Amino acid sequence: MVMIMNKDFSYYLSKFLKEYLVIERNVSSETIRSYKATFKLLIEFLVNTKQIKLHKINFSTISKDLIIEFLDYLEMNKNNSIRTRNQRLAAIKSFYEYCTFEEIENIDNIKKILSMKFKKYTKPIQEYLTEEELSLFFSSIDTSTKIGKRNLLLLTILYDTAARASEILNLKLEDIHLEENYITLLGKGNKKRVVPIMDRTKDMIIIYMKNNILKDYLFSNNGKVFNKTMINDLIKSIDFNKKITPHTFRRSRAIHLLNHGINIIYIQELLGHASVQTTQDYVRAITKTKFDAILSVNVQMKNDLPNWNDDQNLLDQLLSM
Repeated sequence: MVMIMNKDFSYYLSKFLKEYLVIERNVSSETIRSYKATFKLLIEFLVNTKQIKLHKINFSTISKDLIIEFLDYLEMNKNNSIRTRNQRLAAIKSFYEYCTFEEIENIDNIKKILSMKFKKYTKPIQEYLTEEELSLFFSSIDTSTKIGKRNLLLLTILYDTAARASEILNLKLEDIHLEENYITLLGKGNKKRVVPIMDRTKDMIIIYMKNNILKDYLFSNNGKVFNKTMINDLIKSIDFNKKITPHTFRRSRAIHLLNHGINIIYIQELLGHASVQTTQDYVRAITKTKFDAILSVNVQMKNDLPNWNDDQNLLDQLLSM
């Protein structure tokens, strides 16, 4: 006999993943995949680890304590970071928040899960490239071939616009407005934003478009649209003595702008951050860099003070005071 999940729970979970997130929330496909992965892990934990029959998984059996146990399991047994643990909890809470608008019993149980706090942790200082390192990295790209020229342009736009990799990979020809020096990016939640491009980048795009047969997208690989694996492989193929990811260019651009005194609100808009708090995380990297620079200057202080142990009369006089 094939067991199926409790109808109410599976029904609302299906509606949440297939309708609510897609239509009402308009979240990215990556977010939906992440949410699906969270509930797949949760159900596997309940069935395989807690030995709960699939048809008995419902809003009553999934308690706050069980969710805590699941999150601890991910952290301890699956070696999930605290950040990943919190992302899993965010997905679960988002579903239960959605459920509060439906006529579901055990609302008290739902409220208890919604009251759960995220686990605190210190965010690591993210690596970025200094302006000198960035220049050195770009000069390391072999531009003697058409592919090399394409790679240089892709990474230049990635830095110039401070865009997410997915935003550049999905960049269409119709999104490029060279006369006005800007491009339109499609960000998280399918939100569009206008981003300026430098004259040098504009000139590179013009040359690239003249020398390549392009269809819908600006970047492709043998007729196929670029994906994240391809761009990661591209970066790894460049010989450089520092670990770099596509996000490194975005972070570096933001920090360089901050270093040059650009208002953080403008940078928030450039990055497409919903909250300026997210942008302020980049400030921590600047603060640490400046702090390390100060500590690196090890000035030897001249010791002009007398050695009291060598002058017994002075020492006796001070002790008697």
